[in-house]
Amino acid sequence: MTLVLAWNMVEGVAVAADTMFGSNFQTVAMAGPKIFSVPIVLNRWGDRIATEKTYLPNMGFAFAGNSFAGQTAHGLATTCLQNLVSLVENDTGPTVEEVANLYARCAALVVNERRQWLRTDAHLFEGLVFGRSTPEASAQAFTFEVRIDDNALAMCTAEEVDFTRIAVMVLGSGTEAVREIVESARGTGTILNALDVLRQVMDDPEVPSVGGYQQYAVAAVGGVEIRPSLSVVPLASALVV
Repeated sequence: MTLVLAWNMVEGVAVAADTMFGSNFQTVAMAGPKIFSVPIVLNRWGDRIATEKTYLPNMGFAFAGNSFAGQTAHGLATTCLQNLVSLVENDTGPTVEEVANLYARCAALVVNERRQWLRTDAHLFEGLVFGRSTPEASAQAFTFEVRIDDNALAMCTAEEVDFTRIAVMVLGSGTEAVREIVESARGTGTILNALDVLRQVMDDPEVPSVGGYQQYAVAAVGGVEIRPSLSVVPLASALVV
């Protein structure tokens, strides 16, 4: 499982996540990426056989839940988004909402395909798409969650996150631990930092499904930037030459 936090700041929507692959019972990897850059390319037919390509600012995608399904949906969506055909001049490309709707559709397709071979809810995951529709637009974030309907089919719709109503959007496991940290700080004058909150949950032995390292991304004006985050390396594991 994974813990994903999203919040709004002056620079734009910021997203952080842990990197552990696995569950409460088994760890598969400690360095599994959960936040991805989403490239968008417009292809326009000109006088040549090859198309003229316009590379738009990247958007971002993060997920919590089944790693295979989440990464497969991301691969399917980005393949589509790098092969968009533009038929009009001054095409600004898809909006954040349109990209989120595409991801939601790909998520349902992937989960339905997997459930044909193994009918279990272990394939389900939640996703977050964030970015700017244009460099001048405000940053936005949309969430979606794959669910199984009464006909045993996966369904998924994207909804915009209203950061005027909530301070931090939380996806995945560790939600209750985040709530406890926030409630313990309420009324004390303590200023919480989302990255510090994520680190506290990662270090909490009561939440074994969240761990590894931190990923961090920001929907800046020039596109989503996945930025490095620092972690303390124990001296015993440092390479001495």
